[in-house]
Amino acid sequence: MKKIIGICFLLLFFNNYFSQTINGIVYDGDKKSVSGVVIGVEGQETGDITDEKGSFSIDLTNVDKNKNLIAYLGGFEPYKIKVSDYLNKNNHDIILTERVVNIEQVVLAPQKMYEKNLGENKKSKTRYCGYDSRKDKALFNEYAIKIKNKKKIKIKNININVCDYKIETPINLVFDIYKSKDDLPGESLINETLSKEITNADIKNNMISLDVSDKNIWIDEDFFVSVRTASDFTGYIYFSGNIFTFSQSTYYRVYYGDWKKFSSGVPSINLDVLIKK
Repeated sequence: MKKIIGICFLLLFFNNYFSQTINGIVYDGDKKSVSGVVIGVEGQETGDITDEKGSFSIDLTNVDKNKNLIAYLGGFEPYKIKVSDYLNKNNHDIILTERVVNIEQVVLAPQKMYEKNLGENKKSKTRYCGYDSRKDKALFNEYAIKIKNKKKIKIKNININVCDYKIETPINLVFDIYKSKDDLPGESLINETLSKEITNADIKNNMISLDVSDKNIWIDEDFFVSVRTASDFTGYIYFSGNIFTFSQSTYYRVYYGDWKKFSSGVPSINLDVLIKK
């Protein structure tokens, strides 16, 4: 019996000794903690999201040490470092640099613009995708749709149609706008975090809407719009979708795993935009 206990103790000791679970805090340039930052390994579905204190914990034991560790939140430059180099650091806290994007200041007379809704606006009652606190892994999915565009547009609102929800504690949704690269989401086009804390009361007529009209987001090319969670919550929220649109696809990833493409429908994510005539 003593031998068995001794072996179990040694196994526990070596497991803890060789475990490479890293804890840290993410700060901005002013040394203020940053919540909602996704920490992950490039090309792998391993990661964490910083909490309200900027804290994170990530298990790097079985990951490829030659891959990059990435920390990113819209409005900041992506932080990238080789996993092996990161593990060798004495301090595993991360400092993010605010992103500076040269946004063209466009002043146009009202009569030269017209409004349009782009994306998918179907208000189905069938659950397409979403977030459920009872399904842990699904909480970390980032969903995106592609918007084909050749005109000069300004984004006013980002909208999501919701078919079923029960939010017991608020859920913080983070949105991003990406360039299209090789028909997948590429570099972010925004220079600040686009997020909204959602409660049951924030869902009006089964729709979530984020006003970004003051963000001066102008685009004249194909792009992607995405949504993800930024924190744990209790409850569930499911988005409507269109499963009969075979010309469009859903794009999704877990943390910084590879983007995957699902070609049998799209979630009801859409944009209110102004278009230059």
